[in-house]
Amino acid sequence: MTDRVQAKQELKLCCDELSKYQTLSRTGLTRGELIAIDGIMIKLKERIGNLKLVIND
Repeated sequence: MTDRVQAKQELKLCCDELSKYQTLSRTGLTRGELIAIDGIMIKLKERIGNLKLVIND
């Protein structure tokens, strides 16, 4: 039971963090910075998907 609660908390944190990156203005960023941000967003989306699977089991 505590694992599910912990997963829900982690899910909320990841969703909040992803939201920050999605609303970030990309104006003036270099190619490398854009690639880094996209990489972080991809990892967060994967983590969110995994957490949703754990919660729904």
